[in-house]
Amino acid sequence: MHGKQPRKRRRPQQARAIKKYNEILDASARVLENLGFQQATMSEIHLESGHPYATIYQYFSNKEDVYLAWLERFMDEAIFELAHRVAKTPGTDLTQRIELGVHYSLQQIITHRHTLEKLLNGMSLVTSRMVEHLEDKSRRLIQQAFARQLQASPDDALFEQLLTATRAGNGYWLMLMLNTRHDIHLERETRNVTSLIRALLAN
Repeated sequence: MHGKQPRKRRRPQQARAIKKYNEILDASARVLENLGFQQATMSEIHLESGHPYATIYQYFSNKEDVYLAWLERFMDEAIFELAHRVAKTPGTDLTQRIELGVHYSLQQIITHRHTLEKLLNGMSLVTSRMVEHLEDKSRRLIQQAFARQLQASPDDALFEQLLTATRAGNGYWLMLMLNTRHDIHLERETRNVTSLIRALLAN
């Protein structure tokens, strides 16, 4: 860190390079689960992935960069699938779409909770970058998943309402991920988050 701005991460373009990139991210998740964020190192990621240091440093500056990339990939994949599911829901019932989106999001959190919890607890130094990613992904999700509703809205009021509700949902999900003492009850938490979002939209 030391006041230096991280260099812009290089993105793989060719299929073979993308495969290596994803293998490094998968290996980093295994290292995180086995050792925790503080003990995870680029050396451990190198050993777990089987890829040379040169290949890893071709794409990542340090372990924070690796784990931010893992988080970005997790969000991108979840948002792509969520937007697809919500957008193909018949009719225009906003509440039904929101509930479907909340349910799927919580399923992903439950599935990856162990990794996410270790990641979020360990990456305090890059919290601002994580928040920026969440904001960017939230905007993209709304635009993709609620395109029909937004087109029917005469101004940006609905988008701003949905963005406010999504931010609240993000905060709720972060709390669930960090509170590992209790299991996440999918149906109950779906109702809780849906009710929260509906209340925000009603204001």
